Amino acid sequence: VILRTIHELHRQRKVPASISFADLYSDRTVAAMLHTSGRQLEELVQSAVNSASNHGILMVIETDGLQSQIFLNTEPVRRALVSSGMDIATKRYESAETWPNTDAALDKLDAVTFYEQNVGHMTPLIAENIRTALEEHPEDEVLLAIRKAAEANARNWNYIAAILRRWAIEGRPEELDDGRDGTAERDLKEDRSDQ
Repeated sequence: VILRTIHELHRQRKVPASISFADLYSDRTVAAMLHTSGRQLEELVQSAVNSASNHGILMVIETDGLQSQIFLNTEPVRRALVSSGMDIATKRYESAETWPNTDAALDKLDAVTFYEQNVGHMTPLIAENIRTALEEHPEDEVLLAIRKAAEANARNWNYIAAILRRWAIEGRPEELDDGRDGTAERDLKEDRSDQ
C-alpha cells in the first residue's frame, strides 16, 4: 500500500503531490494486492498509511475539513505546504525524513578488513591468526596493533603479533608510563656499533 501510494505521488510530478484515502480505496491495484474489498480494504489502507505516517514516511493532513490528503514527508513538500498557507508546524512532521542517516548505517571496520586495507593481502593463515588474536585480545586492541604496524611500515603479521604480546605483558600504550607507544622502538642515541 505504501509503495503504491509513493508511486502515485511521484507520478503526479508536482510539489506538493497528494492523494486521498478515497483514491487508494478505489485503486484496483491496491485491492488486488490486499485481496480484499469494502470495509476491510479501507481498514487495511488506513492502518498502512497511519503506520507510515507514524514512521515519518507520509503525512496525513486535513485539507478541507472533511477529506484528508496524503503527502510524502520530505523537506520540499513541507516547504511547499507551509508556503501555500497550511499549518504543519503543530504536527510532528517537521523533523521526520524518508531516508535514513547514512553515517549511522556505516559498519565499523572489522579486523580482517582493516588488515587488508592497511597492511596487505589476506591469506587463510593470516585470517586464522586474526581470529585467534580476537579471542585473546579485545578487538580495539587488535585494530590498534594493526594500525601501529602499518605506521611503522612493518607490514606483516609477526610484527602485529609481537605488539600484542608486548601489550599483554607491559600494558597498552595509554597504560604505559614511560611514554613509549608499545611497539618495539630502537633508541637511536644508544651506540650499537659493538653489537
